[in-house]
Amino acid sequence: MDTPTYPPATAFEPPVAAPRELSVETASLADLMASPAAWAIVVKHAPGLKMAVMSPQLKPQLSNFTVDSFITYGVIKQTAVDEIDAELRQLPHGGQPAR
Repeated sequence: MDTPTYPPATAFEPPVAAPRELSVETASLADLMASPAAWAIVVKHAPGLKMAVMSPQLKPQLSNFTVDSFITYGVIKQTAVDEIDAELRQLPHGGQPAR
């Protein structure tokens, strides 16, 4: 049996990463820290997180934790998380990191 012959591609468009919406449930601390505008919002409502991310134990995990996950540890209250989320969703999509 002969192998099939395929014609060359005529119109290839390289994929472009779509901007994503930042939220306290989906964006990791590392993602938020990568965006100065987003990190300023987080620090404004939860100044304790600024010190927490400097912890040597937490630094390797910054891409695993979200702001929302710190409610469990009592570092931040749900009301502050809701305020952060509302402000993050108002940021323009162009300045947000894409994955």
